[in-house]
Amino acid sequence: MSTLKLNKALTRKPGALVNKFLLVAGLCFFTQSSVVLGQPKSKPGVDEKRTTKQGEFRSLQKGASVLSLLPDGGLWVDLSRKWVVVDGQICLREGPLEMFACPQATKEHESVVSTKSTSRFVHAALLAIGARTGKPVKFDPEYIPASGSVIDVICIWKGENGEIETTLAQNWIAKGRSKKTLSHTWVFAGSGFWTDSATGEKRYYADDGALLCVSNFPTATMDIAVESSKDNNFLEYHANTSAIPELKTPVRMVLVNRPGKPTTNTPRALSDNAEILKQVKQWAEAIEAGQEPPKPMPSGEKPTSMPMSQSKGTDAR
Repeated sequence: MSTLKLNKALTRKPGALVNKFLLVAGLCFFTQSSVVLGQPKSKPGVDEKRTTKQGEFRSLQKGASVLSLLPDGGLWVDLSRKWVVVDGQICLREGPLEMFACPQATKEHESVVSTKSTSRFVHAALLAIGARTGKPVKFDPEYIPASGSVIDVICIWKGENGEIETTLAQNWIAKGRSKKTLSHTWVFAGSGFWTDSATGEKRYYADDGALLCVSNFPTATMDIAVESSKDNNFLEYHANTSAIPELKTPVRMVLVNRPGKPTTNTPRALSDNAEILKQVKQWAEAIEAGQEPPKPMPSGEKPTSMPMSQSKGTDAR
């Protein structure tokens, strides 16, 4: 199955059973003849309902609309909400950034969050919720920003007393050493594949770390659609230390495909009072309490939001 055919198939609006089939097909495509870089090996006998350690999250209950994509948990697709849920942990609190999130054992020295999943599986999961790839950034002969479906990222963690905390990923990213935070959100650029000449295996570019980027990379799965250098001497964004939880704090990211067609414009981040934050927090609190989460918003209803540029302390560039 070609990349183009897979994208077309996975961005239709089939029923839950067809969606499951397409997701499996997508995962098979993304792993065919390739080595999964940085992917944790499954341990025999591990139960997804195992007792969680302090700060860790309960595994999502698999069902008709919730699919677990990793043997030990860490990546789920919620087809009813059209969310991708990605588990990881805080790996950096201070310093310049090229990425916001990377797969574990890749770019932790320049990312805030390291994820249990490789980038290719996150890509396949995004396709399953209806997100569409655009094109990665281009620099030659002129700068053309990345494009694709707009992806909002909400981070969840537990406070000192175990209470659920949520925030937009942008609040953990500062512009330079100022108090301004990232005012843009991500687009699903889609990365790409290359062939290992020694083995003939196809590999996914973004498995090297370029999952959620704040510097522009042609290999990015998700990128910001505004010019941002990857030159170490000119990195524009830094970890917003005062807002980020302690190192190794478990983090659950919810990736939301923003309603609307893929964009070639520069999408703005949501504001801190966006309705989706309330929905994610209520959902997370129910999961941790072992309760049934609130029913998802009816299909077609858009969560209320306002451009982050109207909020204080944001990069309004």
